[in-house]
Amino acid sequence: MNPNKIVWSEEKAKIKRLPFKEKLRYIWTYFWIPIVATLFVICFGTFLAVRIATNIPDNWLMVTFANTYADAGTGSKLWEDFTDYAGYDLKEKKVEFNAESYFDYTKNQAKGNAYYNTFVTLVDAGEIDAVTMEPKSLAALGESGRLFDLNDEKCAGIKAKYADRFVYYTPVDENGSELEPIPVGVDISDSLLVTKYHVYPEGCALGIGAQSKNIKEVGDFLQFVLGEG
Repeated sequence: MNPNKIVWSEEKAKIKRLPFKEKLRYIWTYFWIPIVATLFVICFGTFLAVRIATNIPDNWLMVTFANTYADAGTGSKLWEDFTDYAGYDLKEKKVEFNAESYFDYTKNQAKGNAYYNTFVTLVDAGEIDAVTMEPKSLAALGESGRLFDLNDEKCAGIKAKYADRFVYYTPVDENGSELEPIPVGVDISDSLLVTKYHVYPEGCALGIGAQSKNIKEVGDFLQFVLGEG
């Protein structure tokens, strides 16, 4: 018989013989760690389930500026200028900029990188609408499936305006043969992110989170950084 089953059988028998209050005290004393862990998982799971089910639109737009040490987060000059430009009602929903994410998908697919794991969680939950990083890194990130295929009809407006700027990822089949390139980003190396705000020293590109519901607002951001409005 499994030793663990024997031990648990003995524990159950011991708990059964105790008075009710002693049972509670005994269980809490010896099993508080798994109890707390279980409650956390249940509560967090419930929160995510409700969040996904109700699809609460907390943000007008959430952008992650990866691999930069520039001041580009929420409340920065970049954030202030964009929110003034866009004219969103910030009492209704928020604009979130995050400039504290550092990962390069070209290096071992970012395995073991906490920033990448956080990025994946937020993208899969539909929270991150856009991500910027170096063009080669963004093209490689397309391999993860976390960026919109810009040929998708939901991105028709962006394709019509920026197809000549597209950054492509080239998938391969099971035999290693290259397939049709897929556009996963827009090159904005000549944008205000480089020339005015110095978020990146040279070039950068923007990709859209695969679960984003705010593609129109991503288009607003592209117009802003490209000085089109």
